[in-house]
Amino acid sequence: MGLLGPGETGITSTTRNFKGRMGSRDAKIYMASSATVAASAIEGKIADPRPYLSGGA
Repeated sequence: MGLLGPGETGITSTTRNFKGRMGSRDAKIYMASSATVAASAIEGKIADPRPYLSGGA
């Protein structure tokens, strides 16, 4: 239902990052830029957003 379980990994661009905020207190949360979060959603893993930006590598 949109919450992370124990041992799951999530990525967010929000600055309100504290244990249990996004589900299990044992989940791993990474903070990143909005571009990185969007690229990661497309690829299904934490990803470099530069290929999706104009003029990217």
